[in-house]
Amino acid sequence: MKWFWLINLGLFQASWLVAAFLTEYAAPIIFAFICLNFYLSPSPKTDIKLLALIGVGVCVDSLHFYIGTFKADASFFPIWLIMLWAMFSISFNHSFIWFTKQAYWILALVGAVGGTLSYWGGIKTGALSNSHLSTSTSLIYLALSWAIVFPLLVKVYRQLIPSDFYQVR
Repeated sequence: MKWFWLINLGLFQASWLVAAFLTEYAAPIIFAFICLNFYLSPSPKTDIKLLALIGVGVCVDSLHFYIGTFKADASFFPIWLIMLWAMFSISFNHSFIWFTKQAYWILALVGAVGGTLSYWGGIKTGALSNSHLSTSTSLIYLALSWAIVFPLLVKVYRQLIPSDFYQVR
C-alpha cells in the first residue's frame, strides 16, 4: 500500500491525542490502533522487529520518572506509555522512514525539539505531571535526553532492518 505511511501517521497522531486527552482509556485504544496498523501494514513482519525499540523508550522514561522530570498517576510504569512507545517504534517503517535516512546531527536536533515538545504537551494536557523540578530544568533534561535517544533509536533501527528496506522507500 503506497500511501500506508499516511495511515500510520494518522494512527500515531491519534495515539498521542488519546494518551494526552483520554489517558484513563488510552492503553486499550492505542492497542487497538497498533493492531489496526499491523493488520493494514504492507510490512508487518518488519514492523514487529521494531517493537524492540520499546525497551529503549521505557528505560529513558523510567530514568525521567526516577529523576523527577515528570510523573504519572500510575503506581507502576503506565501501560498507555508502553503502547505509545510501540506505536512510535513501528512508525519508523512508515511515517518516520524519512528520519532513518538522515544524519545523526539532524536527528539530535529533531529529537531535542520534537521529543521535548511532545512530552511537554503531555504534561500540559495532564497525561503526565511536572514534578518537583523547575520547568526549565525539566525542559533541559527532556531536550538532552531526546537529542541522544532519537539518533540512538535510528541507529538501532538501522541495525534491525536491512538497508534495502529503508533505502528504496
